[in-house]
Amino acid sequence: MSLWVSGTAHDYRQLAAGVKLALAEHEGRAGEFRVNYAGRQVSDDAAQAETDALANARTSLQDTQASAVITDAPASVARPAITLLNEAGISVVALGDDALKAEACSDRSDIYPAGHATAIVEPPGSASPPASWASSFKSRLGFAPTDTAWRAYQGAEAVLASLGAPGVATNDTPPRLDRDALAAQLVRARGGC
Repeated sequence: MSLWVSGTAHDYRQLAAGVKLALAEHEGRAGEFRVNYAGRQVSDDAAQAETDALANARTSLQDTQASAVITDAPASVARPAITLLNEAGISVVALGDDALKAEACSDRSDIYPAGHATAIVEPPGSASPPASWASSFKSRLGFAPTDTAWRAYQGAEAVLASLGAPGVATNDTPPRLDRDALAAQLVRARGGC
């Protein structure tokens, strides 16, 4: 399985570090799956950001092992990518704002053309990292975490927990990912709607 990160250039280091720390703590495993990190940046230039985010989403679509995408792209940039990924059943954790969270939670939202939710939003300030986590992050990585690192870590934890939930792995040999079951589990467990 691949866990994709699509992050803005100015905060990519923090986003990637939060996700990689969660993966390391799980020794790169979630349930039946070995999970690998894959990442791409989104330009900080507003004129280029949406093009980058959609290109990153298309790259994720080409990865037959893609489980989810974690992004800190601004809401206006994240929406088209969420829509594109929804059509393929790929889950998204967006480090977005309250407006994007409301849209992700709405049954009338047009970001879900497949007809079912595949995204959760970790809004800023939703929870502060415990001091012990921030200290461990800094000692392991050599720099202090920001809110982005904490929200990325929380998002990765949600994806990893959902990958390990019953029914997400098929009964095939080897087990395969049921993307619809993953999305349903992720939204049910962490959607906060």
